[in-house]
Amino acid sequence: MLSTLFLLLYATRETVNAMTAEISPTVSYLLDRGCANDTEIIDHLLIDRALYYNKHKLPSPQVDVRIEMWVQEVTSVSELTQDFEIDLYMNEYWTDPGLAYDILNPCQGNLSFDWAVMQNIWTPNTCFINSKKAQLHSSPFTNVFLMVFPNGSVWSNWRIKSTGPCVMDLTKFPMDSIECTLTFESFNYNKDEVFMRWGDPPLTIFKPIELPDFTMTNFSTSNKFQLYAAGYWSELNVNFLFRRRSGWYLLQGYIPTYMTVFISWIPFYLGPKAIPARTMIGVNALLALTFQFGNIIRNLPRVSYIKAIDVWMLSGICFVFASLFELATIGFLMRNEGKPATKSSRSTKNSNRWQQPSVCREDTQRKSQNIVFCERLDNTSRLMFPVVFTFYNFIYWFVYMKQAWDQAP
Repeated sequence: MLSTLFLLLYATRETVNAMTAEISPTVSYLLDRGCANDTEIIDHLLIDRALYYNKHKLPSPQVDVRIEMWVQEVTSVSELTQDFEIDLYMNEYWTDPGLAYDILNPCQGNLSFDWAVMQNIWTPNTCFINSKKAQLHSSPFTNVFLMVFPNGSVWSNWRIKSTGPCVMDLTKFPMDSIECTLTFESFNYNKDEVFMRWGDPPLTIFKPIELPDFTMTNFSTSNKFQLYAAGYWSELNVNFLFRRRSGWYLLQGYIPTYMTVFISWIPFYLGPKAIPARTMIGVNALLALTFQFGNIIRNLPRVSYIKAIDVWMLSGICFVFASLFELATIGFLMRNEGKPATKSSRSTKNSNRWQQPSVCREDTQRKSQNIVFCERLDNTSRLMFPVVFTFYNFIYWFVYMKQAWDQAP
């Protein structure tokens, strides 16, 4: 019993001696004086503790790191490179007992430092593991903020420009949406050493994100454990959903297609005999649609599946081609219009002159029947082409707009 009490007293005395040895004369002076100003605390953290603080050692067996993301701006979303560019602030919160200075009775509730000080303390070494490119803003200096609280809590803030991947399905283009993802984790420490989690709130957007081609409609966050060769890592994911703004494509693709198809119907009103004029209008309409189609798709990835804009442009070309086919039919029937009546041979003339009037009448009657048939064909085309095109429009817009509405958050 006495031996046990002696050991406890001895251990307590050694602990007190060790703590007294760690407290510098400056600390003793500050304790006697009252509260410590920022300069005195900084000297204590950067000079006095530099002798025993190890920035390569974990502050605790498992460090809990809380992450918050502030989105400042999304500057671009590209279909060709399938990525997006974002400006954001990454906030990290953890506790490092080695940086605690509450024993000094500080006059202020926290201390702020810059990038240089962060190089001398332990950090979780987090990064975007799926980014194509990421860099710290440095205008006019490195945009890194560090705040240390008396109890050793640390808050670091990084202003970053990052380029991340996007998943694109252009089947419903230009009524489609694009999902872009950023994955955040510690590069050096697995989940048993650094446990990462989202804060509350996990993500804050400073203003509505609107680009010339896209509008951010939703975002979501998630976390999981990712298996690597060295163990499981805490992995944080944030997904951004962008809806395409279709106004440009309506003005540059859909409305011109409507006008071109309508122009291809003008020959139905010119009559069967205006073959040259009808041919010029139909061919020019077909060339205009082909050029317009190529102008739109040259700014898109070369995907192997059919897009909504492909269906629209190809159907417009089919309607124009159908009008040209109707023109070819009329041209074939009217190929002999305007030519002189078929003449019989000289011998037939001499022997059968009384038959000539009947032959001419039959030829003229046949030509008249062709003209009547062509006029009926034009009249039918005037009605059927608009009706079929209207029915096609109803089906097209119903199918693709329904898919777009179903995908809306």
